[in-house]
Amino acid sequence: MKFKIIGIIFLGFIWACHSGRKSVERGEGVEIVRFDRHLFALNHASPDVQSMDARDLVFFRLYVEGVLQLGKADDPELQELLSLFLQDSIIGEVYDSVALKYPDMRLQEKELSEAFHNYRKYFPEKGVPEVYTYISGFNQSVVVDSNLIGISLDNYLGEDCVFYKMLATPIPRYITRRMTEDEIVRDALYGWLNAEYPFRPGHLDLLSGIIYQGKIIYFLEKLLPDYEKERLFGYTPEQLEWCRNSEGSIWAFMVDNEYLFENQQMLFRKYLNEAPFSSGMPPESPGKAVVWCGYQIVREYVRKKGCTLQELMEEQDYHKILRGAAYRPS
Repeated sequence: MKFKIIGIIFLGFIWACHSGRKSVERGEGVEIVRFDRHLFALNHASPDVQSMDARDLVFFRLYVEGVLQLGKADDPELQELLSLFLQDSIIGEVYDSVALKYPDMRLQEKELSEAFHNYRKYFPEKGVPEVYTYISGFNQSVVVDSNLIGISLDNYLGEDCVFYKMLATPIPRYITRRMTEDEIVRDALYGWLNAEYPFRPGHLDLLSGIIYQGKIIYFLEKLLPDYEKERLFGYTPEQLEWCRNSEGSIWAFMVDNEYLFENQQMLFRKYLNEAPFSSGMPPESPGKAVVWCGYQIVREYVRKKGCTLQELMEEQDYHKILRGAAYRPS
């Protein structure tokens, strides 16, 4: 089983290829499968995985192999390893906190259903993925396979959650501020879009990465039209306003430093990974501020070329998109 793991909290760039299977063919209404509840309902001392529902078993392999990394799902020793995980006292407290915080997922189901309804307006031939919730032990926030999305609810317990401060390496504030229930749907869709429409540039450089992430935000805006723009970007309102007012300066900084056509991994990490602010820019700037420029380039390209969303997402020549946009921020 091929799968892709996307750690949204520390999401930088998606390099892996998407597996070839199609999404589940069903209506766009989304029912979130509470895999976390079903797993912790098993006998902790001797968990009988085969007693779980068939839908849970679809997710189980990805969970134990990709999230918990306990080994192969058919390994005879897996039951013992899974038992240790379920009986861990801290994990038990984490699960109790999740159960209290998320007695149901009706709001998220509604938002995801609306998002996939919008998606199928543009891509009527596409199916809708199954959506699962799980406990990761503060690992990947979102995992994506070609026909499913998994959401780690322990990474959405609120920015002041005590567990985040107890970790061996405490999670910094600029990250925990987004570890809230308001971010679940956005993060899930962001990860899924990265998997459905992976980055396969004609030119591997920072410019291509900037515009690719701008494409993902542009797509998110189509799926979540009622979201404030700062929520789509993961910025605060103040950071979004800074980007609006500083767009020309952001672009000039990248041009003057000759970063756009570089392919150094260090630059990708600096400008396309989460950060408290963008390196070399004022502290009031958000991390990934350059994505604001990428989004504006995409908007201009679509407006001037009149391309469809499908044509936009299939286009992997990001230099062509820049030329077509004739982007000249003031």
